[in-house]
Amino acid sequence: MTAAGPELAWAIGSTGWEDNVRMSLRAWDGSRWRAVPVEDAQGGLASIDSDGPRNAWMLGGGYGKTLAQHWDGHAWRRHRLPGYGQDVAVDGRRVVVISNTAVLTWNGTAFVTEKVLGGEETRLAAVDSSAGHTWVTGNRDEEQPVIWHGHNGRYQETALPEGYLTAILQISPDDVWAVGSIGERPLVLHWNGRSWERPTVPPWKSALQSVTAFGPDDVWFAGKDHDAPGGVSVLHWDGRSWTKEVPPPGGEGHHALIERIPGTSQLWLMVNVANGDSESIVTFRRK
Repeated sequence: MTAAGPELAWAIGSTGWEDNVRMSLRAWDGSRWRAVPVEDAQGGLASIDSDGPRNAWMLGGGYGKTLAQHWDGHAWRRHRLPGYGQDVAVDGRRVVVISNTAVLTWNGTAFVTEKVLGGEETRLAAVDSSAGHTWVTGNRDEEQPVIWHGHNGRYQETALPEGYLTAILQISPDDVWAVGSIGERPLVLHWNGRSWERPTVPPWKSALQSVTAFGPDDVWFAGKDHDAPGGVSVLHWDGRSWTKEVPPPGGEGHHALIERIPGTSQLWLMVNVANGDSESIVTFRRK
């Protein structure tokens, strides 16, 4: 999910089962979510990001094909992507995609490999990019998280003691958050410009899965929480202290994505909810 403003947000995923999985794209127009057709939609959509109403990129594929599509404010246009894209970060003309092992960047006409970071034991998981800085999370043997900081094409690696990382967010080059889990406990890491710190967060049983922010003193986190009535909780950092919120139960949630709505103080929260042998989506908006 990505929000370009109060009257435009995008949500991506998939529908169907086994050999009949189809890409699913939804758009928010300020009053409702509507389905948007996707050309040659076999497979699923993996990631989407935007930095305004006229600049969004999404990744997907399956069944032996991969794709990147760009929204220019009028239409989605497809571009070839070498390898399957795991995550995308948009920062004006700079577009960064990660595969399992490499960082790819958009040169205006095609995606090219900027740096190979992963390998047989390391898989990349998430990326964020802003102000010429790129941050990539990965995991080594699902037991050791790794974070890379890229600037001017050079990447510096930091291997951390334990855990599993799923998302990363840069507020500024000296204010970066990464989230995930250690066993059944949440993992929160913060970069202060000198080192990675692990702050203590309120009690929580399971994993943090997403992070968004309005600024350095207004950061929001969401994820699976076995102790919450609906299976999902939200954390807020105000620069001094942590508070925990639980959205109204919408079913047994097992995955949560949180996203700020630019131009407002509101948030979108999308929760995957168990629905028999399949899943459905419950959407919340925090006003």
